[in-house]
Amino acid sequence: MIDIDTAHGMEFSMDDKEMYQDMVQMFIEQKTENAASITDFFEKKDWENYKIRVHGLKSNARLVGAMQLGDFAEKCERAARDGDTAFIQANTNELFALYEQTVDALKKIDFAAL
Repeated sequence: MIDIDTAHGMEFSMDDKEMYQDMVQMFIEQKTENAASITDFFEKKDWENYKIRVHGLKSNARLVGAMQLGDFAEKCERAARDGDTAFIQANTNELFALYEQTVDALKKIDFAAL
């Protein structure tokens, strides 16, 4: 089960529901392109650009309150920084699964209830 910390997301949106909703929508819309880019760098073993993309995912996930994804992306980022390709190889599929689950959870946010 993916928890979205909407209070955290609202805080980064200056408690503006419309701004938060826009940020969440942008995060959702960018998933396909972002995942494709991460996959491309993963397949090319371009760990520097993989690290940069996963760093962006980490930051953006946390902005919308997707803390689990942000934390896991940080582990992948650290692994890329440290040259731990075994961790990257073993966990990138899990990163993508978590990314998919997170997007599904974000789609279910009831912004009117915030």
